[in-house]
Amino acid sequence: MDSTNEDVRVRTEQSNSRWAKTKKNCMSPWYKKVSVEPTMFLYMFAFMITSVVEQDFFVQKACRVNNNFTDEICSNIQADENAIYKKQVQITTAKFHQIESISAHVFPIILALFIGSFSDRRGRKFPLLMGLTGKLIYSVMIVVNARMKTWPLEYVIYTATLPSALTGADVAIFASCFAYISDISTLKNRTLRVTILDVCYLSAMPTGVALGSYLFYNAFDNSYADMFTVNAALLALAIIYTVFALKWRTTAKQRSLRELGWCGFFPDFFDKEHVKDSFTVLIKKRPGHRRPFLIILLIAMALYTFQRDENQYLYLYTIFKFKWNVDVYSTFKTFKSTAYVVAMLVAVPLMNKGFHWKDTTIIFIGAWAHAIARLFYYFAQTGTFFYVGALICSLGPIVGP
Repeated sequence: MDSTNEDVRVRTEQSNSRWAKTKKNCMSPWYKKVSVEPTMFLYMFAFMITSVVEQDFFVQKACRVNNNFTDEICSNIQADENAIYKKQVQITTAKFHQIESISAHVFPIILALFIGSFSDRRGRKFPLLMGLTGKLIYSVMIVVNARMKTWPLEYVIYTATLPSALTGADVAIFASCFAYISDISTLKNRTLRVTILDVCYLSAMPTGVALGSYLFYNAFDNSYADMFTVNAALLALAIIYTVFALKWRTTAKQRSLRELGWCGFFPDFFDKEHVKDSFTVLIKKRPGHRRPFLIILLIAMALYTFQRDENQYLYLYTIFKFKWNVDVYSTFKTFKSTAYVVAMLVAVPLMNKGFHWKDTTIIFIGAWAHAIARLFYYFAQTGTFFYVGALICSLGPIVGP
């Protein structure tokens, strides 16, 4: 009898304990659960506000400075009578994008080999601040380049792209934010927390592009410097929030940065053993022929990412084929971003939970959507046909999750 009463008492205490935890989670203020979501929103909002304006800035720099064409020609570069000048500007801008893209990605690729293991040991906050600072440097230096009317397009690489790339930039930001969420969430609510983080940065896409177009034409009188000042201000807010609101250490295994000192930071960060371990994990033999499958998956992702950096070329394509300007292209990109958000938040759950399709089936659909959309872009003779391509392309990013 005593044993039975004891069992009942233990079960009651366990039930009360679980109820207390559930009540605490439900009744605690929502703002206490907020972590990296504002940081991600501010970062993505800043990027999207200037995403179209930035491409136009490069075109105008190439026209006015690199090719030394007149203001009259550059202001009406889409006109048919300026076809010769238009082609030369397109070539100059395209060559710049090639060099700039390489400069922007080489260092983050190298740093990515170290950032993951470093943040596992020392916390997510420092790499996140490092990436945000790099983006802030980029925005500030674009303001400087916009003010310096005689600086050629290549100065953007030297003064903005390379300094930003040395911090890890986007790679450090995304890796740190998602790792931070993973650290502070439980296995039960992790999917929900990651989804909320996705919503935060996805919602910034269409709203940021639309607001950027409005500010550029109606508030700042086509000023590139003012637009990137807003960009820099948003990034500064993201840094301030991150410094004061986020934790330096999110797991018990992480150790303080203070114990490294100034001399110990770089040896700890650039620890070659962690790079060696990463490659060892990749190439080691796995049961069920999983190693070849893993390598094939990595190759597939590498091929998939070829379309990720096409936006700047897509802008050049539209302004020279359809004679679009910042306003028209911003409308197109707002539509494209909105379709992308809907596909991510509606199509993916529907395919996964509603139709119970396998991940491989979803990947197949997404990959073909990207390929078919490019055919629409290529053969499009009107802007309307281009929009159809964007609608199909919205299913492409479902490959990511």
